[in-house]
Amino acid sequence: MRRSIPLLAALCAALPALAGCGDDKPLPVLNRTIGLRLDEYRIRPQSVSAPAGDVRLIVRNQGMLTHNVAIETIPKDPEGKPTVLFRTDTVHPGDRAETRVDLKRGHYRLICLIANHSYLGQFGTLVVK
Repeated sequence: MRRSIPLLAALCAALPALAGCGDDKPLPVLNRTIGLRLDEYRIRPQSVSAPAGDVRLIVRNQGMLTHNVAIETIPKDPEGKPTVLFRTDTVHPGDRAETRVDLKRGHYRLICLIANHSYLGQFGTLVVK
């Protein structure tokens, strides 16, 4: 039992680094492809950056519920409503969706539009440079 306490302490200390916590820098895309994983109730990676223009979006549902991904504007006015610019089809558990989207420079929000998934934490950010 005594040996497990230092091991547990080491694992707890390393957990933020393993989870990627504390790093707010968006993960860049590779080969103009944004790859997202969905589950209950997360979009991973939670923050991505992409170049402006035509980009391929691949969404994989690793969860047990159906999900989708929408790209929406972030209103400057706190009372303003976001505008959905793009939305994938519903992706069933174990399936994937692939499409192309033309992105303009700016900051956007990634969310799941099904039920209240975004309020449960299924959202992220997209920075287009």
